[in-house]
Amino acid sequence: MLGRKSLLLTFQNIITGIIGYVGLLFILRYSGLQPYGILTFSLSFVGLFSFILDMGFSSANIKRISEGMDFERAITTYFIIKVILAFIFVLIVIFSIEFWEVFLHGSFRTVYEKYDFYILIFYYIFQSFVGYYQSIFNAKTYAAIMSIPPFIEAVIRNGLLILSTVFILRYMQSPDQFSTVMAIIWVFSYAIYLIAFTPFARGWRFKRPTREDFKKYYTFAIPVSISAILGSLSANISIIIIESFFGSYYVGAYGSILKIVSYVTVISSSLGSLILPTLSFLHSNGREKEYRDTIVQYERYISLIVLPLIIFMIVFSKQVLNLWTSLLIPFSSTLIVLSIIVYINGINSSYGNHFNAIGNPKYLMYLGFISTSLIIVFDIILIPRNFFGINLFGLNVLGAAIASLISSTVVFFIVRVKVGRTLGVYVDRSLPRQILVSVITGFIIFYISSLEIFPLLQWWALAVWLIFIYIIFFILLFITKSLSKEDLNLIVEAVNPRKMIKYIIEEIKNK
Repeated sequence: MLGRKSLLLTFQNIITGIIGYVGLLFILRYSGLQPYGILTFSLSFVGLFSFILDMGFSSANIKRISEGMDFERAITTYFIIKVILAFIFVLIVIFSIEFWEVFLHGSFRTVYEKYDFYILIFYYIFQSFVGYYQSIFNAKTYAAIMSIPPFIEAVIRNGLLILSTVFILRYMQSPDQFSTVMAIIWVFSYAIYLIAFTPFARGWRFKRPTREDFKKYYTFAIPVSISAILGSLSANISIIIIESFFGSYYVGAYGSILKIVSYVTVISSSLGSLILPTLSFLHSNGREKEYRDTIVQYERYISLIVLPLIIFMIVFSKQVLNLWTSLLIPFSSTLIVLSIIVYINGINSSYGNHFNAIGNPKYLMYLGFISTSLIIVFDIILIPRNFFGINLFGLNVLGAAIASLISSTVVFFIVRVKVGRTLGVYVDRSLPRQILVSVITGFIIFYISSLEIFPLLQWWALAVWLIFIYIIFFILLFITKSLSKEDLNLIVEAVNPRKMIKYIIEEIKNK
């Protein structure tokens, strides 16, 4: 059942990812990179403070509910915490913007950045309360319910983006104004996203929490909150540095590529989205062998699904970027580097969740500090051409991608060594063979594509190439005995459409 749950979330993310790709296509084709760069920078600036909206309490909520805490007291405790954090977030963001302008005499590159800052405050608040529902349904491993609202949000957001690029953009004095329209659409779609969860919460009742209930949350969340702060900083600092040294055009390019590669990210993250509640349950019940097997199993299947996508992104990087706009083609190296990062982070996710599952979030805090420090240091070294009179590499967006790759690689090895020493499991034994097979597949595809016997530029042609990559990859895995009959049976069982539909109906009825 767990395989079907994870696969359902993956299917949902594939569909919403495709819808998001269409919306991005219209944005870049009609407005160019600059307006999207302004929006991306605004999202990153306000996003620097978004850690306040979570502070590790979502992980605490998943863990406490998974371990059997009284459900009504748990959701009440978490809701009160969310309201308090939202209030603090609004005050700090507004104060920061005013402090920047009034006391530091700072200025914005365009007035639309300031408009976007204030509008996107509501986006992050709605996003936070979406997270409220997500963490609860995640803790209860309700995959079908978790899949419906994001699909609704994706359809509404990208539908409005397409309509606005066609019917509104042409009447604007400057394309930069369109960034504000996009910010409003983001806020509206996330309001709908939040509302879409409410029918599934019928019957929930709040129960007055005790002081001990709050203690259960904050004792777990405090170390995680440090990780959240560092994660927020590392996720947004690169874009802010690019904006400072090169401007919104390059932020638009980097943000667009992040959006493109996020399609692979959401697939890997959706496959592993249920890992924390699963591991927490197994650990709390002393099922250690099953616990270790689950970590390795998640790694193996994430790698199986994601590796062909990584091959595709590497071999056809220029063609993939050209689907959106030819302006992105010079940034193909950045797409390759970011794709590799997605794979590294994806296969490492189950091992990283081990620390939260056993109630040791402090270790993730230390990892977050290392990761963020590496990103900031290498961003400063690799992105700008000159910093305080010192000549540097000036790699621009590629420098930001390389900095993240260095950080992810270091964290990967630290986590593997720590978990390996604790559980006796360093890596799934099939993983090296999977990687070797993927490299061979990549060379085969590169050679065949160089013969120019089949188109390379059209979207339908690239879809055919992607299917071809999956076929070759799995055939080679089967030939080299890197794919067992048990793996095949699990995949076939998980994708059974009749059983999938039955599961969805049963979950919604019996939630």
